[in-house]
Amino acid sequence: MKNSILILTIFFLFSGCGLKQEAISINHYSIDFKTEKKVNKPKLSSIFIEEPNVNKAFNLTSIFYTIKPYMFEEYAKNRWINLPSNMIYNQLTDSFTSSNIFSNVILKDKKIEYEYSLKTEVIKLYQVFENDKSYAILKVNFILIKNGQIFKSYTFDKKILCDENSAYGFVKALNIGFDEVINSLLKDLTSLL
Repeated sequence: MKNSILILTIFFLFSGCGLKQEAISINHYSIDFKTEKKVNKPKLSSIFIEEPNVNKAFNLTSIFYTIKPYMFEEYAKNRWINLPSNMIYNQLTDSFTSSNIFSNVILKDKKIEYEYSLKTEVIKLYQVFENDKSYAILKVNFILIKNGQIFKSYTFDKKILCDENSAYGFVKALNIGFDEVINSLLKDLTSLL
């Protein structure tokens, strides 16, 4: 009896070790928007780009979607490659540098004097499904500060149709939305300043 229990236990141990768990493949996505040169010669001396403040609910590597109001779910096999705040900050600084509006785009060092600063707040960043279609929801506020005072503020509230009802479709639509928002902001800055 003891031998049969021992043999049965050994059998279960070895058969359990033989079962392979299937590795889950995770897709990683990035926020990536680009701008081109807006002016040939810089109009202004310097701007300090602050790190964006992304709503803490969305500043995770999880990608969120909603089917019902007030209820958010995250994709199991799809993630951001980095925190949205980091990706947006990198793309924002690159966009301001590429636009050539400012002679100097200052990043981390607040000890350097600058004429303008830009605060960015990302309030909404998710996918919504409605009537067999999906949309990227993006709400961003920009506050341009000159000499410590609010000079101008911009709010962009976008709902961009996704070309496919998937995480990848959302990421593509979101990048299109960010591209439109940043290019609109930079265009307005070139005419305003």
